[in-house]
Amino acid sequence: MNIKTVTAGFLTLLMMGGAAHAMDSEMLQEQMEQINQKAEEAAAEDRVKALEQQVKDLQELIHMMMEEDMEG
Repeated sequence: MNIKTVTAGFLTLLMMGGAAHAMDSEMLQEQMEQINQKAEEAAAEDRVKALEQQVKDLQELIHMMMEEDMEG
């Protein structure tokens, strides 16, 4: 085989490999962004649940205070 042909083929393989690596990197970046977004959504849901529980607890406390006030 001709050295130029072998060299050209090798360079083509390197460039294709580099392009595939770049695509893999982009795909990994997109996946990481999706994972981070899901984590943020889960954290937001947890905060909402915690706030809902706090509101419920405060409502119960107010209700108990009102009952005590009515009895006293």
